Amino acid sequence: MQAVIDRAFCLKHPARIIRLFGLDIYLGMLFDRRKTLLQRVTEKYQAGAIPMPGPVGNAYKLSALFELRVARIYAAMADRFRDVPEASSLFRDLSEEEQEHARIMLTCLFQVTAAPSLQFVPSIRDPQIREDLAKLREVERQVPSMTLDEALTITGELERGEVNVIFGRLLEQVDRSQLTLFAEHLAGAQGHGESVPRRIAELKQQREARASSRAA
Repeated sequence: MQAVIDRAFCLKHPARIIRLFGLDIYLGMLFDRRKTLLQRVTEKYQAGAIPMPGPVGNAYKLSALFELRVARIYAAMADRFRDVPEASSLFRDLSEEEQEHARIMLTCLFQVTAAPSLQFVPSIRDPQIREDLAKLREVERQVPSMTLDEALTITGELERGEVNVIFGRLLEQVDRSQLTLFAEHLAGAQGHGESVPRRIAELKQQREARASSRAA
């Protein structure tokens, strides 16, 4: 599962990266491997561009907030189960992925316009949105006492839940070539609908096999 667009990807597609984001972004990726492409693009926009104001801009900020909250949950899970390398690796991957989702939403702030086609504009004032945020806060508080089975079950629920639905619907409303690159890469690399359930099932099978081996 490779959720980030890293230096290797940029070096394979220099013309596309320069055309979409500028020579400065490409040179940054060429000479400094510490940041992902999205990190650099987000920082560039935040330093010199004007974000979309009002309810539309707030909707994309809200989605970024959701994604960062889920990223924190997965990071806490990775730390909680650091003695189970395959589980910790899964949770670390998912945390990085959610952070990239947040960066995409922040990038959208500088790409989206208040067009008539914008039909989906969630708000922090919506009772359901506030309830969903409260649920995420409660999940994060519970992580230190979770069993691995509980964490994997919650992971499945999070991946099927409203956070990813909101992200997907908001991303669909932005018709820009830069964001198309991110959407294509994430869709091709993640395969969330298949890869996460598969990795969860594999983890459970490995644990059952080890338990059976110890019992024998």
